[in-house]
Amino acid sequence: MILFFILGTFIGSFLNVIIIRLPKNKSIVTPRSHCPSCKEKIPFYLNIPIISYTLLRGKCKYCKNKISFQYILVEIITGVIFYLLFLHFPDNAEKALLLSLIFCCLIIISVIDFYHFLVPSLLILILLITLIPYSLLFNINLNNILWGAIAITSYLGGSAYLISIIKKNKEILGFGDILLSIFIGAYLGILDGLLCLFIASIIGLLYALFNSSNNRKIPFATCLSISFSIIVFSEICFNLKLFLF
Repeated sequence: MILFFILGTFIGSFLNVIIIRLPKNKSIVTPRSHCPSCKEKIPFYLNIPIISYTLLRGKCKYCKNKISFQYILVEIITGVIFYLLFLHFPDNAEKALLLSLIFCCLIIISVIDFYHFLVPSLLILILLITLIPYSLLFNINLNNILWGAIAITSYLGGSAYLISIIKKNKEILGFGDILLSIFIGAYLGILDGLLCLFIASIIGLLYALFNSSNNRKIPFATCLSISFSIIVFSEICFNLKLFLF
C-alpha cells in the first residue's frame, strides 16, 4: 500500500503545478517546473516529492529563496489520501480512483480559493461529471442526488441572500461557492450536506477569529472542501456513519 502513498505524492506534485498556473491562465504542461523566484529550471533529481523539499530545507538550490510550504503540504496530503482510499477499497479500484479524482479537485480548489478567492469553473464541471459514475459505483439513486443538490444549494444561497440584505453587502458568498455546494449536496445528500455546511461555517468562523486583524475575507470554498473531507473520511477511516450513503 505504500506504493499508493508514493503515487499520491507525485500526483500532489502535479497538483501544485496546476494550483500555481491555473489562476494565471498558464499552461500546466509547459514550461518545465522552475523556481518561482529565479525562474531556474528544476532538474528531475531535485523534483522528487517531499524528499527534495526536505533535503533542500525548503529553499531553492540556486537563489536560496524560500519555497512555499504549500508544496510539501499538498504532496503529503495527496499521498495520505491515496493511501487511505486504496486501503479502504482494496478490491474496488474504480471507487478508489473516482474518490481520488474528487479529492484532487478539492485540493486544487481549496488552495486556489485560499490565496485568490477563486473557484475555477472547470474543476466544478469535473466534480459534477463525477456524480454519474458515483451514482453507479455506490448505487445512489439519482433522485437523492438531485434533491440533495437542490436542498443544499437553496439553503446556502438563500442564507447568503438574506444575510446580504441584512448587512447590505452583496459579496457575502461567491458564485463559485454556490456551484461547489451543488456537488456537495448531490454527493452527501440533504442531512450530511447540512452537516457539511455547519462544519464549514465553524471552520470559517475560526478562520475569521484568527485573522480578525487584517480583515481578510473568508475562503469559503476552502472551508467547504475541508468539511466535506472530514465527513467522508470519518466514514472511511473510523466507520462513523453519520448520514452518508
